[in-house]
Amino acid sequence: MVPVVSFIGPHAVGKTTLVVKVVEVLKAKGLKIGVIKSTKEQRGETDQPGTDTFRYRAAGANPVALWAQEEIVVYREAQPRETEFWSFIFRNFSDCALVIAEGFKSLAFLPKIEVARKEVSQRLLLEEVPGVVALVSDFKPQVSIPVFDLQDIEGIANFILERFYRVFEPEVGLLVDGRPVGLSRYVRRALWGVIEGFLKSLRDVPHRFSEVELKLKG
Repeated sequence: MVPVVSFIGPHAVGKTTLVVKVVEVLKAKGLKIGVIKSTKEQRGETDQPGTDTFRYRAAGANPVALWAQEEIVVYREAQPRETEFWSFIFRNFSDCALVIAEGFKSLAFLPKIEVARKEVSQRLLLEEVPGVVALVSDFKPQVSIPVFDLQDIEGIANFILERFYRVFEPEVGLLVDGRPVGLSRYVRRALWGVIEGFLKSLRDVPHRFSEVELKLKG
């Protein structure tokens, strides 16, 4: 499964600015990085009353996609984040080396990096939010986790790489009812070998392929 780490912090603390800089550093290292941002808004800002996509959704269609010349936007009814999160990551970010998230404080299973500034942060979220593994701030509190200066973008990026980036060959991910299932290296290789052998016996499958998607629904 693609590793995900989220940046959290109060409004106007500078999360997006920091994430943009971290993504630029990780991209410069040759990695494909995905980003997912949480919002308190009820709907996406491009899906407003009067638009065609809004009308389709109001008619009961789900999902609804907008396919433009340079991008595709898909609107789906939101599911509980605790059960839908990994399924969403698996379906949309599987080709990424890492996914950087912004927000998602309520997801206890998600590792988080807190962003704090003296003039904005009234208290540290790590005192009440589970899963905080590092702190980025303009002050030095007494905490038991790594603390990075707001300007230490390279240090933050390297921490993320060392802590979360993993290279698996072959890469195999498994979801059962939307929940990720951990696979050992042996199981990953065995599962890939079985599927690869089966596919090579099929006439319409190309001799060489790099990615396979298999979905079982009972």
